[in-house]
Amino acid sequence: PPTPEDLARKFLAAVDSSTEVTVGPDLQVAGRSAYNLIVAPRTQGTLVEKVVIAVDGQTGMPLRVSVMARGQAQPAFETGFTSLSLAAPEDSVFTFVAPPGTTVKELPVPPLPPRPGLPALPPTPGSVNPGAVPPGSDADLRNGDAPKPTVTGKGWETVIGFPAAPNGQGAALTESILKDPLLSQAAVVVPGGRLLSTALVNVLVTDDGRIFVGMVPAERLLAAAGAA
Repeated sequence: PPTPEDLARKFLAAVDSSTEVTVGPDLQVAGRSAYNLIVAPRTQGTLVEKVVIAVDGQTGMPLRVSVMARGQAQPAFETGFTSLSLAAPEDSVFTFVAPPGTTVKELPVPPLPPRPGLPALPPTPGSVNPGAVPPGSDADLRNGDAPKPTVTGKGWETVIGFPAAPNGQGAALTESILKDPLLSQAAVVVPGGRLLSTALVNVLVTDDGRIFVGMVPAERLLAAAGAA
């Protein structure tokens, strides 16, 4: 799983003009003095209220990352240290003591043998041409002629739309997804499809198989689907 430092770097790397960064009050995290770095959207059109990064006051290391959703008092997502010591461990920690009556032998670690590449198999009569891509396959859908996802909005209000599967398979895909008991129970019927909601992300699956995802209210997804 990602560490607080990993997540903090990702959030800070994505900061642009749509985001405000401020310094919050000092606090204690994992027994260490820290300060809060608050990353907040400048828009109300997102489900995210703010991202709070607790930074160690001595080392500058992120200790905790909390993602707050609008209208909720508790973090929708949080990861961090509960206790932390930066002191060098005692040498005794690395001392191995063999149990009584055992014999210890030190063996050298042999080098890994080289791994030669597998030879290419020549095509045989009636076999599939290795360079050919079967129509309708996953590889075929990834080629340059396949429909590309659409992006509407910017920053925190970004909505990504995934086109329906070709050859009329979009509706069938939607039905297969909603056959899952958990998904069908969580999905809410909305005009033109079904909506899956969390505190931070909404997902709209349309009746024709398109999918729209964003950290935005459901109305934004419905508008994006209607404009596509």
